[in-house]
Amino acid sequence: MLRLVFNAMPWAMAKPLWFVVSLVSVGILSWQLVRFSLVQTPWERWFVAVLPWAMYATGAALGNGQFVLFVVPMVLNALLLLAEEPRSNRDTWMGTLLMLGALIQPTIAAPFFWLILFRVQGYQPALRVVGLYLLLTAVAVPFQVNARRIEPPIAKADEPDSQIPPPINPAILGQGKAPANPLLRWFRRGVRGTYYGSVKGGYGSVHDLLVTPELAQWNLLASLGILGALGLWIFLHRRVDLWLLLGVTAIVARVWIYHRWYDDLLMILPLITLCRLTRQPHFSPPIKTLAAILFLWLWMFLLAPGVLYTFAKPQLPIAIQVTGWLATLVFLALLAARERRGLPAREAERPSPASPPDSPLPV
Repeated sequence: MLRLVFNAMPWAMAKPLWFVVSLVSVGILSWQLVRFSLVQTPWERWFVAVLPWAMYATGAALGNGQFVLFVVPMVLNALLLLAEEPRSNRDTWMGTLLMLGALIQPTIAAPFFWLILFRVQGYQPALRVVGLYLLLTAVAVPFQVNARRIEPPIAKADEPDSQIPPPINPAILGQGKAPANPLLRWFRRGVRGTYYGSVKGGYGSVHDLLVTPELAQWNLLASLGILGALGLWIFLHRRVDLWLLLGVTAIVARVWIYHRWYDDLLMILPLITLCRLTRQPHFSPPIKTLAAILFLWLWMFLLAPGVLYTFAKPQLPIAIQVTGWLATLVFLALLAARERRGLPAREAERPSPASPPDSPLPV
């Protein structure tokens, strides 16, 4: 829908409009982060408010016209609306439509659907999202049936990228003429794109580990395996604090499939989860201290301009950054497991994950 709107505009109008709409979306994200971060003092609120604006991922996404600036706020607002109990029918539909809109980029939003399925009370939101998504897909398919699209190979022999070898399994990228089925064409194009992207700019994902031709044929199975494991984990921990689940899911969403540096905006969710941990009284001082250390670790590497294009050889800084993601993932998963066993506190002692603090906001 957005593409139809912006494609109909002249470039001189589309560019500033996209810029303004993107800034509004980041502003909404900033406002929501302040509401749910549990910080109290004005300086703390301002610090949280500027977090997304200070991230290199925001600038990179804005400059490259990426949907992540819309997807992350939509996912967050959808889950906060749907997790609220009791919720009105209006909130149910709003959350459903926001999640449906976020699925415009399934590589980011798909892992969060497990929360709609298992964490949200009732199956109506999940069924509505699936039903509407299938309906929109059915509407889109006829426009693709007779579409003529040239699909070049990963690299031609006379191009600089010809040194990039395709996976040895032809079924992974597909060879020869494009299939007539548009769904198969979409699937093949997606698999080709993730492989090419992991070689030519992606980092910090499972596809970047399976980058050699011999291992790249396992990209699809590895991603589906991680996605399935996340779904099982969320089902087992579906009753724990929503923000713990959001933090874990965001990190998995970043590493389960190929992403570029602008998708690091996902890390804002575990960052706020760690911030909340330092403000909740039922956690012990050692846990709060470790949460603060991990917060600083993530935060320093997320600040603009980032490490990917700052250092001539960024491999070591990137390794330290990704290690911080994985350490945070393990930390939050352990806290979720502990809460599942009922160790930290009773349910009544925890602040509601979908309830903002009562104090007014200066932003």
